[in-house]
Amino acid sequence: MAKFYVYSTMSSDNDYINYENGIAKSKITIAGKANVANKVTLITKSGVLTSLNENEYGLLKENSHFKKHLANGFLTVESKQFEEEKVAKDMIKKDKSAQKKKEDFKNLKAEVVEE
Repeated sequence: MAKFYVYSTMSSDNDYINYENGIAKSKITIAGKANVANKVTLITKSGVLTSLNENEYGLLKENSHFKKHLANGFLTVESKQFEEEKVAKDMIKKDKSAQKKKEDFKNLKAEVVEE
């Protein structure tokens, strides 16, 4: 059975639920936590990998939210497994909920106000 690898640069896990007549037909969870520090190691990864079988990927391709995240560059799908960091470098770097890093404050200009 074929394997598919979904790479994500989103900060949280995402459940993609397909409905039929208002009833949940399937739920596929794609791992997030990119750009979020690991509580134990404090390492912040820029990309995260979820592996899927052919059936799961088929269901996921039907989901409108998945399609939107794919089109916006937060997700990419490969048929081979690669190192997450290498794939993530060509994707949208982070979503709005990503933790701030030192680089995010580089161009910040603060004004000192004395009373």
